[in-house]
Amino acid sequence: MVCHRNQRIANTEVINNLFSRAMNILLFALIVAYASSQSTDIKLQTSQMVRGTLNEKVTLPCRIIDGRSAAPLNIIWTKDRGTLVYTYQAGKGHVGAGFEGRVKLDERQLDSGDVNLVFSNSSLQDEGSYICQVETTSASMELRLGRVGSSPQLLVDSFESSCLLSISCLSNGWYPNPLVSWTSSSGQVLTGTSLDMKEKGHSTLVDIRNRVTLTAQEGLKVTCTLLNPVLQTQTQETLTITGVFPLDVSPWLIAFWVVLLLVVMAAGIIVYFFKCKMDFIKEKEKKAREAEREPLMKQSETDNKGEYEELKKELSKARVVNNSEWKRILSKKNDTVSLTAGREGLELSSGNHYWEVTLKDKNEWRVGVKKKGVILGKDASNETGVWALSCHWDTGYRALLRPPFPITPSSQPEKLGILLDYTEGQLTLYDLSGRPVHRLYTFDAMFDSPVVPFYD
Repeated sequence: MVCHRNQRIANTEVINNLFSRAMNILLFALIVAYASSQSTDIKLQTSQMVRGTLNEKVTLPCRIIDGRSAAPLNIIWTKDRGTLVYTYQAGKGHVGAGFEGRVKLDERQLDSGDVNLVFSNSSLQDEGSYICQVETTSASMELRLGRVGSSPQLLVDSFESSCLLSISCLSNGWYPNPLVSWTSSSGQVLTGTSLDMKEKGHSTLVDIRNRVTLTAQEGLKVTCTLLNPVLQTQTQETLTITGVFPLDVSPWLIAFWVVLLLVVMAAGIIVYFFKCKMDFIKEKEKKAREAEREPLMKQSETDNKGEYEELKKELSKARVVNNSEWKRILSKKNDTVSLTAGREGLELSSGNHYWEVTLKDKNEWRVGVKKKGVILGKDASNETGVWALSCHWDTGYRALLRPPFPITPSSQPEKLGILLDYTEGQLTLYDLSGRPVHRLYTFDAMFDSPVVPFYD
């Protein structure tokens, strides 16, 4: 009887234990199901990028969208690859290693659904990726830290030359390195140079110094702007340049003006000597003409043949054209003027022109220019708009003036060169029969209408 009774007691205890375990499992399943049903309905609101000020209070925002209370829920904050930052479970919070005394949840806001993580004094190692997890729902965000330094100071460093001014922009306590830009009051963007960016002691904050060089002008305003690339916050300072500044004279500019002055002086000397030479030639030719007129007109009346021949030699020497002058004349050659006996060329109304004529009949010809429309007659002269030399078996060589002026070539011309300077009003004819080339005659005229070359 006793054994039977003990067996019934033992069976009863087993049944009670099984029932207790079943109830615990059922309760756990209900709790898990409830928690799952709760977590599947949770939606979190946060920011993908959070920007904060280094060494100051920073808040990572995270809240339940429908505003339900977060007090009874499990809350976990982790950083980067699962580093525990903060947990909140069953009404108690726990700070992860390395974050002691620096992070917390504002438990007063839990009832309104806010589970924000607050850094009381952020440091550089706090930058990175964070995950806010409420039950099984999570949201991620990135924390970037920066710090705006002191207001910039603008200092005038030096004058690199008479008008080149160097200005430095100084500021302390930046993180990370700021973007530096310079502008003038005219809107021009200036290029600056970074001189020295150094850390303040063992901290991550840096001091910056940036320099710009510009041409100083009265009333010019220069602005230095510093922009924090993380916080997108900027600060700036403007300097107004006043005073009287000397002209900026570059050594290269001085050298240029010196060389230019020497070139002008050299050109002036060359022009002066060329003019003197031309004046000498013209004066010699003028005297030769004056000396030539009387003896030639009275040649038939004088018996002093030796004096006449000597004068003829002097005239020939005076008419010789040197090589440099002849090269200058040939540079004016106009290939469009090509004349044969009895023909006229194209009209000319400006510039310098040179052409040549081969004499078909060496004993009778007229070569020169005439005004457009003028008909060549027996009385043609400069007064009728004709400037030319003529040759006739009866009258010899003459310049067609009024009265005609006799010419005495050193030999019988076979080929003539004609140089027209329309602007200066001169027409010169040359004997090309031999070398050196001889000048036969120069007409001075004021051309007031186009002229036409001719060979008659």
